[in-house]
Formats: sequence, C-alpha cells, structure tokens
Amino acid sequence: MTNTFLKLALCVAVCGLLNGCAANKATQLSEHERRVTNLNERALDSAAKGYDTDAQKLLQEALQRSLAQDDRSGVTVTLLNQSRLARHGGNLQLAAQLVEQALVSATGTTQYADVAQEKALQELADNRLAEAGRWAEIARTSEKGNLLGRRLNLLARIALLKKESNAATLLAEQALAANKGDGMELERANSLRMLGLIRAQERQFDKAEEFLQEALSLDKQQAASAKIAADLEALSELAGLKGDKNLQQGYSQRAKTVRENNRVVSKQ
Repeated sequence: MTNTFLKLALCVAVCGLLNGCAANKATQLSEHERRVTNLNERALDSAAKGYDTDAQKLLQEALQRSLAQDDRSGVTVTLLNQSRLARHGGNLQLAAQLVEQALVSATGTTQYADVAQEKALQELADNRLAEAGRWAEIARTSEKGNLLGRRLNLLARIALLKKESNAATLLAEQALAANKGDGMELERANSLRMLGLIRAQERQFDKAEEFLQEALSLDKQQAASAKIAADLEALSELAGLKGDKNLQQGYSQRAKTVRENNRVVSKQ
C-alpha cells in the first residue's frame, strides 16, 4: 500500500473535492472546506509513507468535521479515501462497508462516478468480474467531467481479464483518445500499456513494443514508480513471448529494482 501509485490514485478524490467546490460556488474555498481538504491530503501523504494509523486518524477527523457541517461533498470524498485505503490494505470487508456509505452520500452528485469506480475496483479485487464490469459501466455512464478515459480504461482492463480481446481493444482505443488532454498522462499510459499487452497476445510484437515504450516514457515523466514497474513487467512479458530470455530477465530485474527502491523511499 505504501507507494507512489497509492498516493496518485487517492489524490483524485481530493482533487474532485477542490474542483467541485470551485465549480459549484465559483468562489474560494471556505475555512471548513480548506480544513477538510488539508486533512485528506495529509492522510494521503501519511498513507503513502506507510503511516496507516496516522492516515486513518486524519481521515476520521475529516469525516467528523464534514458530518458536523452537513457537508456531503466532504463526507463523500473522505469515505471514498477511507474505502480506498482499506482496499489497498487488503481489508475488503471494511472497504465494502465504506464504499456503500459513500455511494449513498454521492447519489445525485458528480462524485458518484468516482465512488462507482471504487466499487468496481473492489469487485475486481475479489475476482467478481461480472459485478466489476457492471459497476465500471455505471461509473462510465455517471461521468460528467473529463475522466471518461479513466472509466474506459477500467472497462478495458476488465474485458481483458475476461479474455474479450476485441472488446478490450476497442475500449482501450477509446480510452486512449479520451486521455489525450494535458494532465491525463498517467491514464494515457494505462491505455497504451493495455494496448501493448493486447498486441503482444496477438503476436504483433513491433506494435506492442511501440505502445509499451510510449507508456514507459510517460510514466517516467510523471515519476510514477509503481506504473514504471508495471511497464517494465509488460516489456518483460513481451520479450518472453518473443523468445528473448536475456531481455526478459533484464526487464524483470529492472521492474523488481524499481519496486524495491520505491518501498525503501516510502518508509523513509
């Protein structure tokens, strides 16, 4: 749980809170909103460094403050972060309880898509692909902002796990097109990585290499350690399919080193 990817994944919810406040009120954040946002951000930093107890305390304070102010947006974003932390920590039962509360809080708001996506990821973590796909589709249809590419990436990932190659390809291509804008580099890399894996399975090795190298370049630009490791692992898989054992081992070792170095940094 203690890695850069976790922080990147979780910070989406806090950004959603900030954007929602700005869009709905067209004014600066109130003192309460700043406080709740700060507590969530501090919790994410603590979680990324491995200080889970501190993160939980900060999120609980954010939740209590939001409930006291009848702040649905603050309640939703905090419950969502609590649920994600529980999932990353392997506590799927607690994660499920928290996401159900978040779904109730987010009903009828623009935050519903994010919460539905978290529900899909929990179903995916429990290997319930049909339910994961259903919730991922709900997330897609509920998306009212600029995160359609993220929703499509998850649908593509689920289709790939279900061995629905044609559907996965179409969804990943749609996601790639939707993720062209600035600020979507990590999601664009996700789309490219999936397309690379699909092309590798189809033995279109040159195209697979092109997609995966582009994904790696984007993730390096963003210094996203966990995703860099995923790119290297995908390149290792590709090298294995091509029968290049030395290259396969080289990529695999690089991925292992990235993950180990990231664990060391996160504990400092």
